Amino acid sequence: MNSGAGTGAGRRERKYPRVKVTLPAEARHIMESFPRRGQTANISEGGCYIEMVQTLEPPTCVDVVLWLNDEKIQARAEVVCRHAHLGNGIRFIRMSDADKKKLREFVEKAQKSGGVPFRRLGP
Repeated sequence: MNSGAGTGAGRRERKYPRVKVTLPAEARHIMESFPRRGQTANISEGGCYIEMVQTLEPPTCVDVVLWLNDEKIQARAEVVCRHAHLGNGIRFIRMSDADKKKLREFVEKAQKSGGVPFRRLGP
């Protein structure tokens, strides 16, 4: 059953495989001073799904903060789908090379271990 997620001609294959993992996350609309906090349901090198009650409409541009264990990474991103009061699909647009490396290493470890447990809500 389609829950009305985004617009498009159906599901396309992802460039980066996602791994189910729960991490503390924030998404902040670039025109707002407050973050919308939640947690990831899955993550990849190319994006993630953030579960949160206050969702954003696609194609909103957001700044995303994720905590990979004790490591904070940041990205400029685009909201690509919305499930009202449930969460947003996020596509990373810009990220520092150092944060890309941290994310890649984290995703590779998470894929090998089948994901990692939720640890905490922030730094």
